Amino acid sequence: MLTRLKVKGFKSLEDVEIRFGPLTCVAGINSAGKSNLFDAIEFLQRLAGAPIMEAARSIRNNGLASLFTQTMSGQAHVMEFEADLLLDGSPVTDDSGRVATPASTYLRYRLVLQYVAGSPEEITLLSESLTGLPTVGLAKLLGFAASKEFLASVRRGGKADFISMDEAVPGQISMWQEDGNKLPRRFPVARSTVLAQLNLADYPTALAAKREMQSWKALRLELSALRRPDDFSSPSKISSQGEHLPATLARLNNSESIVARLAMLVPDVDEVLVRDIDANASRVLYLRSRNGAMQEAKTLSDGVLRFLALAVLEADPESGALICVEEPENGMHPGGVTAILELLKHTAVDPAFAVGPDNPLRQILVNTHAPQLVQRLLPDELIICHGYRRDGAVLSLYSPLPDTWRDDKSGRGAVKALGLGAVFAYLNGNSHTPPDLTEKLNIEQEYRRQLAALATK
Repeated sequence: MLTRLKVKGFKSLEDVEIRFGPLTCVAGINSAGKSNLFDAIEFLQRLAGAPIMEAARSIRNNGLASLFTQTMSGQAHVMEFEADLLLDGSPVTDDSGRVATPASTYLRYRLVLQYVAGSPEEITLLSESLTGLPTVGLAKLLGFAASKEFLASVRRGGKADFISMDEAVPGQISMWQEDGNKLPRRFPVARSTVLAQLNLADYPTALAAKREMQSWKALRLELSALRRPDDFSSPSKISSQGEHLPATLARLNNSESIVARLAMLVPDVDEVLVRDIDANASRVLYLRSRNGAMQEAKTLSDGVLRFLALAVLEADPESGALICVEEPENGMHPGGVTAILELLKHTAVDPAFAVGPDNPLRQILVNTHAPQLVQRLLPDELIICHGYRRDGAVLSLYSPLPDTWRDDKSGRGAVKALGLGAVFAYLNGNSHTPPDLTEKLNIEQEYRRQLAALATK
């Protein structure tokens, strides 16, 4: 679970800090920076398993330099990430099949990368660290409401170093084994992050952090991928685009729970099944209604297909610790928006109960510009993404709502809370943006204009 993310110098995320709960919705107008937040999370996921340059090229961009914050007068040459992770403490398995248990479950991972111009251009590692965080007062540190049972099920370890770079020893990374040896092992800086290179159970906490980040999934569902049959050798996990739905269903063999969810949207559905077609060695997904009629996946509506993919992810214990969903309301009729939001809430961990097989530590992050989705959310589940202008560039801010657990009333927070009027000003026809925000985009006017246009489509 990603509980906090601080980013500097990545695309429009010049300097942001965001805290996440089990379900978090980032709402904002187009081009405010919602997708850039997802890109930052996906970049961290790729960096945990691939060389830096390969990970950078896999993120949507117009060249390596475009990954760094740019303004009219220049661009940043350094990007920084700081991610607080909450793990369930499950044993991890390395590439040799050895199993080990992490010593800590509340961790902070920090990564600093540098852009090097030239031919070819390059991104290099400046700093990387992984530390255990104190778990005393974990409820306050997390922020969102959580029961004693939930906290007890995820609380393990405390302050400790697992990966670090010492400025006094440039070009070297230190790693601590968890066998009681207080002396670190040193490794030279490489073209990958330490986590990407790590595959040994000798470092179980670092390996658990790697497995956590590798499991993150950014969904950008494509209808052509959702409708596509699988062959008998296809991977049995849904891809980010929605491929391999039939193979995943065949592996799960758990259509009852999926049908129960799908019935929220399609009341007459009776069965979701996969048939093997020997003639062309393919697996095809079908829906059977109560009257016996069969529909192949390629004939299903856009909304039903998207909903089905999310229902399969909920039923799949291997679906990932963090699932990012872009605009889940796409293709849904107004009544379906309530159903899909209910599904997403059920997919996320319930912090009222202990983490376990029936309540996996799974997190949902969605983005939207749809008022019909925003108005169905609790204030605690909502973050507003909006822009500000600096040096000719539109950069991103992420603001909580007032009187929610993210609202820092001390005045020390970098971003102030925004009232619901910032989102729904168009509903009552009022706008009361202070006139001194000359450098800020008028968020209320933008919401009023764009959301009103959406509401009338």
